[in-house]
Amino acid sequence: MASNTLSGSRIVVIGGSSGIGKEVARQAAAAGAKVTIGSRSPEKLSQAAKEIGGIAAGAIDVTNEDSVRAFFEDIGSLDHLVVCPGDMATGSVYEMSMADVQNCLDTKIVGQMLCVRHAGRRISPNGSIVLIAGAAGFKPYPEMSITAAANVGIAGMGRSLAVELAPIRVNVVVAGMIDTPLWSPLPDDARQALFEQTAQSTPVGRIGQPEDVAPTVLHALDNNFVTGSVIHVDGGAVL
Repeated sequence: MASNTLSGSRIVVIGGSSGIGKEVARQAAAAGAKVTIGSRSPEKLSQAAKEIGGIAAGAIDVTNEDSVRAFFEDIGSLDHLVVCPGDMATGSVYEMSMADVQNCLDTKIVGQMLCVRHAGRRISPNGSIVLIAGAAGFKPYPEMSITAAANVGIAGMGRSLAVELAPIRVNVVVAGMIDTPLWSPLPDDARQALFEQTAQSTPVGRIGQPEDVAPTVLHALDNNFVTGSVIHVDGGAVL
């Protein structure tokens, strides 16, 4: 649980309308933070804001720099930024469409960079940034080569930014397989089979929930002696 030092702090969660980002927003608001969430879908934003209560919401397309710029101009100053992109490319390297490849890289790499670019100068000197990556970059999975490349890229970008933006702290949280809407495009039986197979090969014997990841994100925001870290929350999956 986050300490009360987050109470009153201004936290922006990009990708905060569902999955891990939504749970981060929920727990940050419960800790007394002033939370704003952003995502592409106005409908999901409205629903998340109603569910959590007491937070602000605004539409943002992280693949469009004008949209990112306008979002953070409206936000003004902030203390902490969490960027939780929800896109991936799957399929054989021989068959993946270039549109899927580009969307993955634009969202997970370029999108995170644009958020940092337009939020960074607005973050208080004792503030922080948390970027979210996925375990696919640290444990090989078939037909996830581009997603893996993007996740490793996020980790490298975060470590470099921790040096470049100091004293603002920058950390990366690497989430394992988490039961979120990101997997909803898969047919139900295929998704269930994937979850079961992954759970069997994971030391803790299950896949994760957003509630497993959010406390680590809040810890990275809260602890002013943590920067440049790549923190795995995956039930031991990379082992």
